[in-house]
Amino acid sequence: MILKEVISKQIDSIKEELVKMSKKIFELSELSYQEKKSSRLLSDFLENNGFTVERGVGGLETSFVAKIGEKKPKIALLAEYDALPAVGHACGHNMIGVMSCGAAVGFKNAVKNIDFTLMVIGCPAEEHGAGKKDLIKAGIFDDIDVAMMIHPASMSTGYDIAYAIKRYKIEFFGKSAHAAADPSKGINALDAMILLFSSIGLLRQQLPEKVRIHGIITNGGQSFNTIPEYTSAEIGIRALTMEEVNFLEDKLRLLVQGASAMSGCKNKITVEEEMPEVYVNVPLANTLEKNYKLLGEKVTSRTYEQGVGSTDMGAVTQIVPAIHGYINITDGKDIPTHTREFAQAANSEYGYKAMIRATKALAFTIYDISSNKELLTEIKEYFSQRRRDF
Repeated sequence: MILKEVISKQIDSIKEELVKMSKKIFELSELSYQEKKSSRLLSDFLENNGFTVERGVGGLETSFVAKIGEKKPKIALLAEYDALPAVGHACGHNMIGVMSCGAAVGFKNAVKNIDFTLMVIGCPAEEHGAGKKDLIKAGIFDDIDVAMMIHPASMSTGYDIAYAIKRYKIEFFGKSAHAAADPSKGINALDAMILLFSSIGLLRQQLPEKVRIHGIITNGGQSFNTIPEYTSAEIGIRALTMEEVNFLEDKLRLLVQGASAMSGCKNKITVEEEMPEVYVNVPLANTLEKNYKLLGEKVTSRTYEQGVGSTDMGAVTQIVPAIHGYINITDGKDIPTHTREFAQAANSEYGYKAMIRATKALAFTIYDISSNKELLTEIKEYFSQRRRDF
């Protein structure tokens, strides 16, 4: 407890700098793979505080790995910092990287001699591109014992529910013709697309409750007086497990074939992105929640009613004992992410105070894992057994 008080004081001593960084990242609002200034701001902060930093890892220009210590265990905090088009940091990523960097520096300054390896991994493109999957392929997560991050939300919890997802590009190829003079000579690719979306709408009547299929038409033709020869759409399938997603993919492919058969078009289906569900490590989640309570933070149970999305953190949780926790930055108001209202919360006085509490909770959890061999063993055993108690 005494060391946690020291950690808390160390984080308090840098909180103005942390808030300043978060505000700057909010102002920059750099999109996925374009987070050059945001990434540099965070990695410079770590480097200036004694961490060894390697930038541009895994072939991603805006990634980084910061490290201090050499021994096992290896504990990694993950940083995100990309924004959304139009609404900016409406998912609060301006806070995520700051919390991880602040926790790492606060812990390091309090403990002085670190007898394990503490890392911060800068992960670009969570919103569009799944940067963590690229880092996994590059071996950045090899040999890591525990990975953690905290995401802004309307509640505080160590737990997460996140759908597995696959994102598809659907294309139909027809034949153009004048829509008034010679319509019978055309093969209408837009008809095929409308048939597909109508079929998906009907399929939803038979889908399980926790399944989502949604999409947009990205190309519906170029001119109203020309039979469209080409159309495209982006469609996502989400479910609680990747097995369910794959089962529904078979149905989607049948619908695409059916739309082609009815319209006379050819088709092409491309899987553009896939992310597995988040696998919650219960002992690790409970440890974060205990530290939230120690700091006076109200902990809320994670439920489906709070809304469920998808994240590339799911890929990390499948290979490393990990958690994707949440911190309430909305002062109890139920504000969905990806809205302008949530963006306001991510740049609010209350939000920044919550960010500092979460930074402390993350640092406290580093201490618990690194100083308690029994806890680390429990975390690893839970992961190896693939238990699903949540």
